[in-house]
This record gives sequence, structure tokens and C-alpha cells, in this order.
Amino acid sequence: MQFTDTDLMGSRINDDRKGSLTLRSDHMNYSRAILNSHWHQARQAEPKEYDINKAPTRTMTLSTYNRIGNVTDGSFPDTTYQEQANQIFLKPMYEDRDNHKPLVQTETVGSLNAGIDREIAGPNSSHSSVLPRHKKDYNKFYLDTTYVSDYVAPYPFTPLDEEAQRRAAAQEANKETEFKTKAYKRMKSQFTDTADYRRNGWNTWQDESGIYTNSHFKAQVFPKTETIPERPC
Repeated sequence: MQFTDTDLMGSRINDDRKGSLTLRSDHMNYSRAILNSHWHQARQAEPKEYDINKAPTRTMTLSTYNRIGNVTDGSFPDTTYQEQANQIFLKPMYEDRDNHKPLVQTETVGSLNAGIDREIAGPNSSHSSVLPRHKKDYNKFYLDTTYVSDYVAPYPFTPLDEEAQRRAAAQEANKETEFKTKAYKRMKSQFTDTADYRRNGWNTWQDESGIYTNSHFKAQVFPKTETIPERPC
């Protein structure tokens, strides 16, 4: 009875399975670590005096002499350490620089002002001036409406000071009128109007102080009179 090797899927393992080097690799030359179908033939031919398939051996000495031979100016090239150590001198080339320069400097302020204030042939608001600007009535077409132009205010202009004085006098007159009006007003009595639903004062149920809201107004409008004059001596 003959046993055959199978993989995890149950397929038979042979030399023609996918991924093997025994399919169509007989015409290729691999290193000693790669084993194809005729690897034993390469072992039988060893040792070889000259192997055409062997990669050339790289040495630092041979590379150095080859590099020195390419230099034509007579100087020796830098070593690997010197090349890496010289990179510190390249650091300033990669640093951020502030190249901002102001348009107006301390030395140029005087000449700048002289150029702005110079006299020109045309008006200062023309296009030939250093700093052109619009005229005063530039936006008059948009700001001046037909109503404002046709319907002028009929009342003369009153300065602010006079208007403030007039308003202050009117307020004083109103205060005097209000002051007198409160003095003549009859307040709800604390003694005869006790059955009223309106309650005011300190004690809303038993307020018999005799002080009303307009008491001080009455004292000023109706001064006290002496009912019993003194007898002449």
C-alpha cells in the first residue's frame, strides 16, 4: 500500500503544485538557498573556478578606489562620516525666515509725507493726486431724496441750547401744575372711609396716623394760619 502526502484541503502534493520552483524554472539560475528541480547538478559541479552566475562581491576598499579614480581635480572625496557631519551646516537653509519688510520705514517717512502733500495742477480729489478721494457731494445723488429736496421744513431751525431751555421751562410749569393739582385732591379718609375696599398706608387695617400722600403738597399750597391771634399788649 502506497501513501501520498496531501495538503489541508485534501489535494495530492506533487512537484507541479502552484508556487513550486519545479514547474518551469529549470532554465533559471538561482542562489544556493533556492532549490529547484536540478539543484543537485549545481552541487556536483562545485567547486567552480569561475562561476558566471555568481554576483560580484562588493568591498568598501574596491568602492573607495573606484571613487577616487573618478575625481579629476586632485582632491580626495569626503568620507561617509564627513558627508553626514557636514549636514549640520545645511540647517540654516531650511529654517523659517521672516522676510516681511514694512512699506513705510523710519528713513522714508519724511519723503513719503512730502510726496503726499505736494501741490498738483488739478484738485486734490482728482485721479492725478497721490491719494485720490471722492468729492464732498459724491453720494448726493443717492442720499438726497425728492421729498427732502421739494418739501423743506417750514419751521426755522432752533439751536439745541434754546430748545433745551424751552423744554426745561415747560417741565417746570408742568410740575407746578401737577403740584397744585395734588394739593386739591381729596384723599381717602382713614377715619370715615374705613368700610372701603381700598387699603393703603403702613397698616392697611388700622392706619390712623392722619398722614396722607398729598399732605406735604397741602402744607405748601395752604400755609397754616393762626386761628387765635395774640392780643396786643
